[in-house]
Amino acid sequence: MPHAPWRLVISRDAYPAFSTSTSPAIEQAVVAGDVPSTVILNFFEDDGITIGVNEDPTQVLDLDFCHEKGIQVMRRVNGGGAVYGGKGSAFLVLILRQSDADLPVTAGLAFPRVLTSMAEVLERRFGIAAKYRPLNDVEVEGRKLMPTSVKIENGVMTFRLLLNISGIDTDLAGKAMPMPPEKTRDKVHKTLKSRFTYLEKEVGRAVGEDELIALSHDLMAEAFGVSDLTPGELTDAERTSAQTFFKELSQDDWFYGKSLALRLGDDTLPGDRVGHGREKAPGGLIWASLVVRDGVIHHAVLNGDWHPRPIESVSWCEQGFRGVAATETAIETYLKDFLAREDVEWAGVELSHLMTALGKALDGATSEMST
Repeated sequence: MPHAPWRLVISRDAYPAFSTSTSPAIEQAVVAGDVPSTVILNFFEDDGITIGVNEDPTQVLDLDFCHEKGIQVMRRVNGGGAVYGGKGSAFLVLILRQSDADLPVTAGLAFPRVLTSMAEVLERRFGIAAKYRPLNDVEVEGRKLMPTSVKIENGVMTFRLLLNISGIDTDLAGKAMPMPPEKTRDKVHKTLKSRFTYLEKEVGRAVGEDELIALSHDLMAEAFGVSDLTPGELTDAERTSAQTFFKELSQDDWFYGKSLALRLGDDTLPGDRVGHGREKAPGGLIWASLVVRDGVIHHAVLNGDWHPRPIESVSWCEQGFRGVAATETAIETYLKDFLAREDVEWAGVELSHLMTALGKALDGATSEMST
């Protein structure tokens, strides 16, 4: 059981603004020990999109379309992929200190524990056939009910569940976030329109805010044995921090921080060879790019929507590629050693998935060399 009452905060903001202001501000405060473990239920006041911290917006979005339609898009500080949050839906974010309770210590343990509990609570409270689908989905008959992500760092687990309560314009969202074919290869439904569902559709009626607050309480009791949450407000320090985060995360240099154009533009020479590859792992889609110079890897980029722990481990992996021979054997040897590190967890991403994506990138680069 927790050492102190956990706080329940109710907020109202559009999805992109919440994800880049209030959410990281509370996480920072929980990590510092300034506030108790906190559950936030945010009701979306408008539509919007966020992309994951390890995604290139030019790869996963049609930016011209988003700008034309006035869709707000921001890059968050958490993992996972591009997500459309619609007005009338909500975000349930659990920011929990590991020392407060018996919490999962890895993403591979956190997803099944929280999402199995969520599926059971949904079935019990609303009578719908919700099921946990590994790695990080809750579905109803193959239709995705809620995107989720988890971040476990600095002694704190941040688990984010976007609750699709109301419908969205799936044609609009699908054009804004075009899905590569690899993304739906293992799914029953192959398009956003057929794959997306929402709670009010499955229940057949409107769902009130009071029911979502009750759902939040039920989830905490089911997943963690915490039977009470204390209503609370953001502190003045959290509000100030939220404003600072929003200002910083609204800048173009942050938004495009994972873009290939920015990362490779100043780090390639005319004679370099560049190759690209993609592969879908259970943990997410991998976008790999390799720059080969004089027979060795000069630069590697691994973008994607999986859930690395810690977040910065992706950069560690990329940096370690520099100087590795541009052969599948050398790449595989390096990756085996990297994935065996005790301080790294890439849940749902195996060596074979990385080798497929990087193999395609290597083929692209080396085939250019031979022509």
